[in-house]
Amino acid sequence: MTSRCFIGPHHTVLELNDVVDHDTSTAVEEELRRLLPLSGPRAVVVDIRTSPVTSATLHLLLRLRATAEARSTALCVAARDPLARRVFRMTGLSRTLRVAATVGGALALARTCGPAAALPRHRHGCVRYTHEGELPC
Repeated sequence: MTSRCFIGPHHTVLELNDVVDHDTSTAVEEELRRLLPLSGPRAVVVDIRTSPVTSATLHLLLRLRATAEARSTALCVAARDPLARRVFRMTGLSRTLRVAATVGGALALARTCGPAAALPRHRHGCVRYTHEGELPC
């Protein structure tokens, strides 16, 4: 896997440069989990730099999100390619995983949203959203 990690005082950016599939998902997840504890106390951004976002990628990100939440760390995704963002929107995961078009946008989401446990919730327990296309904040 070709990836880079940028560690700041309050966040970490993990670049994902390869398509994740059934054959590579275990190795990718192990590497991301190894890097997760290096993150600052606030946020981890997974910067997806590939257009095809596979189901293996989505499952990996959901598992990584659970790990981040256990550490009270916000996990956000930067998906530069419009087709990649569309996959997140079509699956409904753009809200769950807090997807933005840029790393800066993902960091802004992390600053305003915080960990998912802190998101505002309706009385039925679901996360509150305003309208289609907006992310939870």
